[in-house]
Amino acid sequence: MVRNTSAASAKASAKIEAFPAIKVRTFADHVPGPAPVTIVRKSAAALTATEQQTFMNAITSAIADGAYSTLVRIHANMSHDMHTMPGRPAGTQRFLPWHRLYLINFEQDMRRFEPTFFVPYWRWMDQSSIPDWMTNFKPKGVTDANGRPIVVTRRPGTSPDPRARTLPTSHTIRTTVINHTVYTPFTLALEGAQPFGAHNLVHDWFNGTMTNVPKSPADPMFWMHHAEIDRIWWLWQQSHPTQNPHVSGADAVLDPWPEHVSDVRSIEAGSHPYSYDRTQL
Repeated sequence: MVRNTSAASAKASAKIEAFPAIKVRTFADHVPGPAPVTIVRKSAAALTATEQQTFMNAITSAIADGAYSTLVRIHANMSHDMHTMPGRPAGTQRFLPWHRLYLINFEQDMRRFEPTFFVPYWRWMDQSSIPDWMTNFKPKGVTDANGRPIVVTRRPGTSPDPRARTLPTSHTIRTTVINHTVYTPFTLALEGAQPFGAHNLVHDWFNGTMTNVPKSPADPMFWMHHAEIDRIWWLWQQSHPTQNPHVSGADAVLDPWPEHVSDVRSIEAGSHPYSYDRTQL
């Protein structure tokens, strides 16, 4: 039997071409990738005109995209147990790590629109107003979970609670928050739950959108305020490295994200490291 070698050869070639070339994995492939870039968060008062514009542009773009409203709605869902509330002891422990992760997700989301974006912190201690460049930035277009518009309002210093008509001083924070040596009383004081002050007082000082818990992130000042809360926690951590939130099981999962409390203890570690340009209170 005579074989048609040319036909057989063509058939074999067709078979070979039908399969893509396989890349041989070598030991050269087993090397670590580039280290993640550490973002430096700066004071809102020290931002250049370009950095100010980057902040505002990112948020404006995220509102148009719908991403900003999605982030705001996360904070409106109290089932995430991220504040001190009656009968919900885990909220006290989760307050700081949950909001740290919330800021990280916000920051990374905004970098999709502006790659150099970072969350500036507003050092509200010893201040009487917000940064001048933020006064007129009250973006429109943010909606709640029902699609209703959230109008950003501010009436700073006019709170019906006389305790919230002036912002905390550095002396007050030093003597009522930083002075604690154990995590639970520290986080209660920084949150402003016990005693009233710090975080809660600043929210109430705005006497507007920032005072409304579910809607507060609609005001971009929310992120700057919480960056300052995070910065104060980070400063305190330097002197109390063994003091951490007391949570376990499901309470340790910072829903709606998969990360655990232990994943955000350090701002220098993890896949999205960052630092602050001010290392003093």
